[in-house]
Amino acid sequence: MTTASPMPIAQLRDVSKIFDPDGAALVALNHVSLDIAPARLTAVMGPSGSGKSTLMHVLAGLDRPSSGTVHIGEREITALREDELTALRRRRIGFVFQAFNLVPTLTVRENILLPFELDDRKPNAEERAWITSIIKRLGLDARLKHRPGEISGGQQQRTAIARALATRPDILFADEPTGNLDGRSGREVMAIMSEAVRELGQSIVLVTHDPIVAAYADRVVFIADGTPVSELNDSISAEVIAQTMLDLDAQAEAAEDAAAGVAQYDSETAPYSSSVAQYAVGTRRRR
Repeated sequence: MTTASPMPIAQLRDVSKIFDPDGAALVALNHVSLDIAPARLTAVMGPSGSGKSTLMHVLAGLDRPSSGTVHIGEREITALREDELTALRRRRIGFVFQAFNLVPTLTVRENILLPFELDDRKPNAEERAWITSIIKRLGLDARLKHRPGEISGGQQQRTAIARALATRPDILFADEPTGNLDGRSGREVMAIMSEAVRELGQSIVLVTHDPIVAAYADRVVFIADGTPVSELNDSISAEVIAQTMLDLDAQAEAAEDAAAGVAQYDSETAPYSSSVAQYAVGTRRRR
């Protein structure tokens, strides 16, 4: 007897995102369909400019797609009003950023409780117990009265993770969460995220350029030119991830070289083509 796969915690269906700076269309996402499984750590990787950050922003409701649909759980978020999106992000989605994004004038405790303040409510007894357990798990008990400038970078990122988990979000998005940390602090943060998945059932989507960070994931999705091109689900290691990224970079460079060659050929043959056209016109006139 086969077991049905759990419903995705987030979905993209035929999603495209096109930016149009100065009338020059830039395709950041190109008809992407992707399912994010619950209670798993999914890493998204790709060369610079591949669309991985845009993918996360569209999934998280921080940006709207040009076409296609986005779901968080069973709810389609594509056509939500801005105030509805804000409420959804506040209550059902957690965020962890590279720059921590803590409020410097608030204490660690106040930063962790900030989502409730923004939602104009206080945590109930169950939520307070949950927050207390998260604070203990992250080793922040002795730092609750400190301000961000008084604690280390690793402790600041732990505070950001505690804030993201405080509301028990359906899904947590992390954008280069170890980018501003030293190696040891980065490993501690990734161990915490892995624990949140294994022991708390948290769903996490992580964008990173670091193969060592991505190796903590249960699944690694590689994106190039705005489209998922491959993924790893088994035997995930930093070495395999790094080799895949090198292959993608080589393919991107080859494509750029080919495009540059076509452009150079066009520029070199343009005068010849113009001369041929002028000759043809002159010949018709003489006739």
